Amino acid sequence: MVFKLLMVVLGLGLWGTVLAVEQSPKVVVLAFELNDLTNLPNAPEELQRIDLLSTKFKEALKNKGVNVIQEGAKVKSEVEQHSPTYLYDNVETAIELNKETGADYLVIGVALKPTYLFVYPRLILVDVKKRAVVMSKSAQLESSWSDKNTTIRTAEKLAQLIKDKLEQLSEAAK
Repeated sequence: MVFKLLMVVLGLGLWGTVLAVEQSPKVVVLAFELNDLTNLPNAPEELQRIDLLSTKFKEALKNKGVNVIQEGAKVKSEVEQHSPTYLYDNVETAIELNKETGADYLVIGVALKPTYLFVYPRLILVDVKKRAVVMSKSAQLESSWSDKNTTIRTAEKLAQLIKDKLEQLSEAAK
């Protein structure tokens, strides 16, 4: 009897978590694109670091309860045809490319590398319904390519900023 009661309580807790995620805003997170302005652009090690940044950023958002959904089907091909800052600079295009997803928000990131010493991950949070940028943030990655811990911590820090802003926007909408 106690076991059955425990299972019911656990089941209700899980069901409540699922409902909370389903009711939370849907967020499309586009991978960080490397905008390398150095004389030796797009070094494989730097591309790996930016891939790690993107992966850990999405994971951190999900772990924080953000309802991350899949990007639009045409995003990848559009990104491949243009500069790394294309969607960051063209919010309307990013919205249109993700229209079929039903997203409430888009997160668009660019990793600016102006020198060999630093990478500046920049991101914007776009309210799809308002068709407006509601937050713009950046960080500084000052570490070697092989320092995965700094990259991961930066991804987690940026994810927390997005989570906090989404909560603020949700509270303001009530």
